Amino acid sequence: MRKVMSATLIVLVLAALAATTASAQFTSVTSFQVQNLSSTTANIQLVFYDTNGNEVTAATLSDQISGNSSKLYTQSNNTNLPTGFNGSVVVSSDQPVAAIGVQEAKNASNQVYQGTYGGFSAEQASDKFYLPTVMKAFYGYTTEISVQNAGTANVNVTITYSPGGYTDSYTGLKPGQVHRFNNASTPSMPNNYIGAAIITAPGGQVVAVVNQNNVSALQQQTYEGFSSAASGPTLYAPVLMRNFYGFNTSVQVQNIGTGSTSVTIHYSNGSSKTQSLAAGAGYLFTQGNDTALPSTWIGSAYITSTSQNIVAVVNQQNTTAGKAASYNAFATTAVKFVGPNVMRGFYGFNTSVQVQNVSTTATTCTATFSNGTSQTSPSLSQYATYLFTQQNNAALGTSFIGSVTITCGGKQFVAIVNQDGPAGKGDNAMAYNAIPAP
Repeated sequence: MRKVMSATLIVLVLAALAATTASAQFTSVTSFQVQNLSSTTANIQLVFYDTNGNEVTAATLSDQISGNSSKLYTQSNNTNLPTGFNGSVVVSSDQPVAAIGVQEAKNASNQVYQGTYGGFSAEQASDKFYLPTVMKAFYGYTTEISVQNAGTANVNVTITYSPGGYTDSYTGLKPGQVHRFNNASTPSMPNNYIGAAIITAPGGQVVAVVNQNNVSALQQQTYEGFSSAASGPTLYAPVLMRNFYGFNTSVQVQNIGTGSTSVTIHYSNGSSKTQSLAAGAGYLFTQGNDTALPSTWIGSAYITSTSQNIVAVVNQQNTTAGKAASYNAFATTAVKFVGPNVMRGFYGFNTSVQVQNVSTTATTCTATFSNGTSQTSPSLSQYATYLFTQQNNAALGTSFIGSVTITCGGKQFVAIVNQDGPAGKGDNAMAYNAIPAP
């Protein structure tokens, strides 16, 4: 879960800017959108750090964001960043803000793969992070893990993978610096590997983002690592699919406790699956081959653990269309969420906002957009969902980019935002968790 901090820091991990991948096939660029959650103008500052942890002082930007508005910052437009910049950024504000980051990798034919993730508040940094899904050449997917030092002193970072006990490490990660661990290079890790991982940074404070990359298929799924504060005995997944317009999902659950537990996924059609998990272990629940679900299905789920806290990532994939995205299952609910980026026809991109009522009382949900318009759902019972689609919302205009605030009559709920670009351009599907707001 992404939280918002008032008058303090939002920390974003940024991928490469104008830098090619190791295969020399792709050029990557990032952008991030910051949403001001107050009615007062926010004074913000963007501070960039290069791959060695040095502040790029020439690129520091001070700016203002009007009340209840959002602003997009594209790194390709920041001419004070050096060519080939590969680093990170810290965003500070004197008002409550939320932020998401967007990564785009493009090949010589202008085919792309993209991923979105939520910015981390300083409160969310921890000396230990959990990653439910790590892979090496698993059905073409290999993971890259970006770890950023969100503290004030150098820190040593170790990643331990399960099963197998493989490790990666980095010594002396500077404040603000990011280091990227590519599992293609993890010592002794075999091909066709899928598992989970734990990041430790003794005495430090770090955050982490994971890219699940399938370079040959031109697909990327991005998710945020979990601190223990983002775990719980019950999780919520607002969107799951089985052959829904070609999309299937899978849910990778990780037991972050010290003992074994029994995990059950409860689907909204009434079916369920149960799996035992040892301490630190992960398990993949796949919806595409689950015959207890209808042959063409979209729904939701909640996931329970009998004795340990768990975390989970939901992967969405359409192999025919070549699109893929991920989001984090929710351990924490709220009565108000924000989405810093929603779109209608913006360079061919459209978004949708899926809400799930997790309270015991039926309620309606309202999505209020930054242009002042709003939409309201029908009544939703416990665990029921509703999809706000921006593409068919004429009140947003023909080329809209902005933000959204969602409420459900004071009841607890969760929400995600799916982003989808024009067909024929590669994997331009993305997803991110809506952010709890004060």
